[in-house]
Amino acid sequence: MDAKASYPQGHYHISQFDQQQLLIRNQVSLVTSLLRLTDSETPFNQINAFLKGMVTNRKLNDATVQRLLNLRTAVAFITGSPEGFELLTFSHINDLVTAGVGELRKMPVVTRGDQTVKLPLPEQAAVQKDLLDLRLDHSDYTDRALQAVAYVLHKQLFSDGNLETALLVGNQVLAKRGAGLLLVADDQQAAFRRVRHDFYRNADAETFCRWLYANAIVGPEGLR
Repeated sequence: MDAKASYPQGHYHISQFDQQQLLIRNQVSLVTSLLRLTDSETPFNQINAFLKGMVTNRKLNDATVQRLLNLRTAVAFITGSPEGFELLTFSHINDLVTAGVGELRKMPVVTRGDQTVKLPLPEQAAVQKDLLDLRLDHSDYTDRALQAVAYVLHKQLFSDGNLETALLVGNQVLAKRGAGLLLVADDQQAAFRRVRHDFYRNADAETFCRWLYANAIVGPEGLR
């Protein structure tokens, strides 16, 4: 493995077995991180405890429980599925995250962070071409994963669940190439929100990807 590379070269180059074990061992951490990014009010320990079967559903409200179950299903999918860097796979991940959306956004007005903005509607053919171009232009899989995260967020491809979908897409790309795990730890979430807000405002994908590269990609020595 190589944890000293500089962007856009991959941080990690580990075996498929070690990568699979990394993702399996840290499914709870990944689901917890994904929920906390959009629900910072629910205590970390309650989420963690629920996912580990240590509390009953009554400790969390029904909406939170459903979101946790959805995210756990989506993480299980990227853990066991082959990589598919195309719209069909992205849509399926979004369908799992949202329990039934999975279609390209059909409303021009979206909420990104704390802002409501009007964006062009994503068109299937254009998105498919964009993803092909991303795959051709970003040969390093770590770079490709982070660029995919930025793309989904910038375009707001789906009606709901874009953040979770984007990070799961990134993780699926990393996972299939032994490139580590993309996880925003609890102590990095405030900084991530600031960086994401700046990205929404200035569309500077490289700065956003560099932050993720430096702060949110972890490997076996960082997660036990």
